[in-house]
Amino acid sequence: MLAMMHQIWLAGLGALSKARNGAPQLLDELIAEGARVQDETRGAAQEAIGGLLGEVKATIDARVNQMRDQAGDAYENLEKIFQSRVHRALNQLGVPSAEDVDMLGKRVDELNANIGKLTRKRELNGKHPARAAA
Repeated sequence: MLAMMHQIWLAGLGALSKARNGAPQLLDELIAEGARVQDETRGAAQEAIGGLLGEVKATIDARVNQMRDQAGDAYENLEKIFQSRVHRALNQLGVPSAEDVDMLGKRVDELNANIGKLTRKRELNGKHPARAAA
């Protein structure tokens, strides 16, 4: 690659030398042709760089999203581990769980309903709790 670039440089110097010595119009033509080629190659290079940058950006965005997803998963796993350990520690201390409290609340409701039934039954049989205590 370096040797080819050196040869191109030498060819340009040779063309410049011949154009100066031989025909000034040839020099103008070579300059115009050089400017045209430069514009074409600059446009192609900018397109190639733009495409490459687009690909790099897409790759980076994909990696960032992947890392964000992994971080979210790790956070959820840590949260589950934390909750599990807190639950276990509370159980070891004898603190009832939310499920235990719910079951106890349902049981209390059932007992209150049974007490209500028994009270109504006694009242129907003519035995009032207030009289029986007197």
